[in-house]
Amino acid sequence: MTGSIHAQFVGTPYIVPIDNGLLLDKVGINPSFAFSTRKLRTAYTGPAIRLRRSTDNSEVDVAFDSDGVVSGNSIVTLVAVGSSGAVLGQTSTLSIYKGANPLYVTVWYDQGANGYNGIQTTTARQPVFALTSAGATNQYATLQFTGTSKHSVVVDKSMNTLLTSGIRGSVLTIAKVSNGTSTNNSLGHSDANDNNIRWSAHINWPDGANQMYTDLGSMEGVRSFLNDGTVGLNKYKQYSIVRLINSKIVRVSGIDKNNTSLSLTSRTWQANSTFGVGLTTGSLDTSFGQNGFTGNIPEFILYNIDLSSSQFQLLENNQISFWGAN
Repeated sequence: MTGSIHAQFVGTPYIVPIDNGLLLDKVGINPSFAFSTRKLRTAYTGPAIRLRRSTDNSEVDVAFDSDGVVSGNSIVTLVAVGSSGAVLGQTSTLSIYKGANPLYVTVWYDQGANGYNGIQTTTARQPVFALTSAGATNQYATLQFTGTSKHSVVVDKSMNTLLTSGIRGSVLTIAKVSNGTSTNNSLGHSDANDNNIRWSAHINWPDGANQMYTDLGSMEGVRSFLNDGTVGLNKYKQYSIVRLINSKIVRVSGIDKNNTSLSLTSRTWQANSTFGVGLTTGSLDTSFGQNGFTGNIPEFILYNIDLSSSQFQLLENNQISFWGAN
């Protein structure tokens, strides 16, 4: 028998790398939520995504195909009839259901154990579903976001539920930024009463030079780095954002961009706080009316702990390889 054992240090979750497993199987920690157009966990048996067809407002749950991805061969099950006249529970393939019609995302299902799905009930804010627009050869499905339309999905759980001490957590995501010409609040939440209290990122902010900002608890520390065409603009990249007790780490496709000390060690959020993917919910949306992310996101995972370097590198290497996000 061959294998490897990683020693467990006090305060560090025990992990067992699994070379050939699905992504979430590689680290033995349940994420707060995990969204993707590929299957992430062996034990997960639910659908990947729920889609709305614009022509009749019918909705289907989309299963993973035999290769564990969302494709034209995926089986879809009708869960909302709309004006289609079809029978509830009717099945077909995604390619048949889609035809030449636009499809929009109403639910991005959590493949972790919590069932914290990303939901968008406002039709104008539902991300566009693209069947073949991600991966090294555009072979995989993705969600398309337009910032001025505020396309997003929202996890309706408080930040204190999603993060340890309301502050410690790790984001691992794949994203392609399409432009940086407007305000771009890509993820997280801002306090309804104080804009400076936020756990969020602007993956591409148009401040004269396309910058990525991260404010993980508040607006402090080294906040930004250039994220222009030489880094992430118009190309799929892997982003790791880790908030530790007294510091943060931000990486793009395995390259350190920010590593800075922070003073805030905990944060108490209002009970109605939520987490947006594609938009920062809270004051940045409502009070300031700022736009959301513009581009594509096929995968987004949030852990409620600050993953160790061995843990987040294991996950980010898998994401980089699968999605061709070098």
